[in-house]
Amino acid sequence: MILDESAIEPGSRLTADVAIVGAGPAGITLALELAGFGIDVILLEAGGRDYDAAAQDAYAGSVAEDSLHPTPELYRRRMLGGSSSIWGGRCVPLDPIDFEKRPFVPHSGWPFGYEDLEPYYHQAQVWCEAGDYDFTVRGSLGPSAPPTIAGYNGADFDWDHVDRFSPPTNFGHRYRERLEREVKVRVILGAACLEINQAEAGPIRRLVMAGRGDRRFTVTARHYVVSAGGIETVRLLMVSDQSQRGGIGNETGNLGRYYMCHLENTIGEFRASPEGRGISYDIDKTPDDIYLFRKFQLRETSQRDQELLNAIFRLHYPVIADPVHGNAILSAMYLVKDAIIPEYRRKLATIERSARDTLTRDIAFWGRHALNLARDPIRLAAFSAFWIRRRVLAKRKVPFVMVPNRQGIYPLDFNLEQAPNPESRIRLNDERDAVGQRRITVDWRITELDVRSFIQTIRLLERDLQRSGVGTVKYDPERLEDGIRRSTPVGGHHIGTARMSATSKEGVVDRDCRVWSCPNLHLAGSAVFPTSGHANPTLTIVALSLRLAGHLRELTAKDGSLFQDEPSICA
Repeated sequence: MILDESAIEPGSRLTADVAIVGAGPAGITLALELAGFGIDVILLEAGGRDYDAAAQDAYAGSVAEDSLHPTPELYRRRMLGGSSSIWGGRCVPLDPIDFEKRPFVPHSGWPFGYEDLEPYYHQAQVWCEAGDYDFTVRGSLGPSAPPTIAGYNGADFDWDHVDRFSPPTNFGHRYRERLEREVKVRVILGAACLEINQAEAGPIRRLVMAGRGDRRFTVTARHYVVSAGGIETVRLLMVSDQSQRGGIGNETGNLGRYYMCHLENTIGEFRASPEGRGISYDIDKTPDDIYLFRKFQLRETSQRDQELLNAIFRLHYPVIADPVHGNAILSAMYLVKDAIIPEYRRKLATIERSARDTLTRDIAFWGRHALNLARDPIRLAAFSAFWIRRRVLAKRKVPFVMVPNRQGIYPLDFNLEQAPNPESRIRLNDERDAVGQRRITVDWRITELDVRSFIQTIRLLERDLQRSGVGTVKYDPERLEDGIRRSTPVGGHHIGTARMSATSKEGVVDRDCRVWSCPNLHLAGSAVFPTSGHANPTLTIVALSLRLAGHLRELTAKDGSLFQDEPSICA
């Protein structure tokens, strides 16, 4: 059932087998899986059914000086479904190499391998509505599918890779009816967790909750899970600091550190030779109507041999801000860019920035865009009809539009793994939100390994394309490093801030996502990833939640209680 916090009597104590803080993809998946095992769950969400600016204000914070990180609230949503309400829907798993301890990547290595998580990835595909667990062009479209670039046979990059796209699945909308009718799950909306109260001996005793106004109540459970996102999870652990040691789980000083996103940038351009060379550039669709987008991926052998981070690149469309492209659709995309979701809006802004030095915002600039619109009204009208039909009205929405390039010139869009860095971190500042909790400051940093990997990846790509005889790569080598250092973190990919580790000295949670110092506190979400890979984190978040559900099922099946003086509170 779904309740509002106003239905809870002030001063009440709610009890359950498992209490979960945060109703995003991780929390909702976990709650419904546990309910299927017959486990009683309370799912606590600080926001409501829909977006509310007052609730969202709690996510506001600051960014350290000289950091290119966006303001903390931009890619998050405090509401049922969490940030899946603004998710672009890209689904892709981590690669086997991402789980390995790589000598050339400091602080790398998961406490289990890819094979441990793979069965849950298959299940996560279903939860995310992303079709089969196959991320190759030929496996998804058939063995006769054309290559992305005709004639390409590079040694370092493999063209046979795709991202799959969810509708996108807004977990709050998609699973709302199941949550409402599930008798084993009580969802409490408008309930912000103020504090996780820990006993001196180690176990968590209760959650102190705040409703609207001065309403307060508590939640007590056998097991607790915080699944509030890579930033908010850390914030809650830090403010729950009864012993002044820097937060629950921070005994070794790792809480909030190792903060990773993904480095994203559009650098240089690929020029096909000849201009008419076959390029599979548009979005593909599987026989069961799943959208795919092709990418080139750096091979694992090349990563090891060259000691590089995981990376992919995609062919992209021209800088939409520059009206010299003469394309009505691209001009229309630029003029309406502020109306699209934040993830893609900032992506367009990133592409635009690469040409900012050469563009002039004057009457002539806007006039050229208007001229582009007027020059091809039939094509623009057809595109508008397509967009309304396939994006606005469709349940499974086309994720974006790729505009063909008749000249065979394509900007190169890179997405790179970021190395774990203990100096890249989330920390509390002295400002407070409406309920008195301290806000956060993001200090996101790029390492020298990040920069070196990016530079070498571009050079390997240049060599691959030229040796294949399919075209050339053009970029300014003198401005390359500076451009890479100005790469932006991909929105919403908040990774590694409460990392999983093989020993308590190296991280915050163990291989089962249990906080090392708390026998009944677990964390769910991308905060626990030790490394980021190049992949968007949502599919892995859901897979880890499914894995955690099985672990909690085993724990709750055991006799007895973790509480020393309240053995009957969960009965």
